Amino acid sequence: MRRIFKTLFFMTALLPLGSLAKISVTNPIIFATQQAGEPTAVFMELHNDGNEAVNLAMVQSSQPANLVLHGTQNGKMITTDGIEIPAKGNVKLKPGGLHIMVFDSAKALHAGERFPLTLMFDNGEKVATDAAIIHH
Repeated sequence: MRRIFKTLFFMTALLPLGSLAKISVTNPIIFATQQAGEPTAVFMELHNDGNEAVNLAMVQSSQPANLVLHGTQNGKMITTDGIEIPAKGNVKLKPGGLHIMVFDSAKALHAGERFPLTLMFDNGEKVATDAAIIHH
């Protein structure tokens, strides 16, 4: 009987984890900069294996910088409150489309290095990844 209670307790404790969207990231890249503070952008593909759409709500980095979600409208860059990843779907962050702008970086970003990112979603999920810094 005690074993059944322990099993039920552990299964119940894991229930919230099953409701997360199962977001994954592929090919995260960021363009190199020549000096600190020079704006650049992050691109990647976001995959949602969950049964509900989820929104990328915020991005942070352990490297000091201001990260802002951006899109384009009528050929101009605009700030956006979130980037929706449909259920069982993908979204590609790419030049000329959705992307993450990086402003006020405390140091120059050199090709061959990595830029740490934490992606935060509106369902509470967080995904840590490192973007490869590449030449533009």
